[in-house]
Amino acid sequence: MRYAVIATDGELTHHDGDLDWDTLVGPEGSVRVRLPRLAVAGWVNDVGLRFPDRYPRNITGSCVLAALGAAIQPYAGPVVITGWNPYNTALGLLETCSLPEPVTVLDTVHGDVLKALAGQTPRDMSPSWAEQIREIAEHVRTAPAPTLTFRQVSAL
Repeated sequence: MRYAVIATDGELTHHDGDLDWDTLVGPEGSVRVRLPRLAVAGWVNDVGLRFPDRYPRNITGSCVLAALGAAIQPYAGPVVITGWNPYNTALGLLETCSLPEPVTVLDTVHGDVLKALAGQTPRDMSPSWAEQIREIAEHVRTAPAPTLTFRQVSAL
């Protein structure tokens, strides 16, 4: 299977072969990041924000996901991008599938995000887009980790 990984240092790499979720995103489990209207899905560690020493916030990955239409929020640890076909389940197949070849949109968005984070304006983007990416990056760096609240429920 073809997939891509955005490491926490911002590096984008492409891979062909078996996808080892425990090695890539961690043994705690992965969660899908919805990328509306795209035939791809993002995957991150399900509880990565709770373990910042093991899974640092992925500034570049969070910005790339946001640029692709994901919810704007911090994502921690490596970001895995796979193909996604929700109609495969009717055929008895997994929704997760190979990325298309070539992956020019992902490469372009990743490059544009890196330029914006370096204080530049990508050629095909507006200065306001670049500024928005820098604001998202600041949010990813500084937003508090989500908390869990457990409440006792009494039986009726």
